[in-house]
Amino acid sequence: MAAEAVSPVMARLSAYMSEARSRALPEQVLEKTKHHVLDTVAAMVSGAELPPGRAAIEFARGYGGSDPGLATA
Repeated sequence: MAAEAVSPVMARLSAYMSEARSRALPEQVLEKTKHHVLDTVAAMVSGAELPPGRAAIEFARGYGGSDPGLATA
C-alpha cells in the first residue's frame, strides 16, 4: 500500500508544531498556565473526598494506581 501525499495544510501544521518547542511563550500565557495548573491541582485535592473523587481513586487502584494519601477506602 502506497503512502498518501501529505496535504499542504498538514505539512504547515506539522512544521508549526515541530518549531513550537523553540519559541518562547508570552508572559501572559505563562501566567495563565500557572493559574490553570494550580486550579486543577486544587480541584483534585478538594474533590478527592467527594464520592466521584473516591470512585476515581478506586478505579485507579484497580489498574495499579497508588494511593495518593488523600482518601481512605
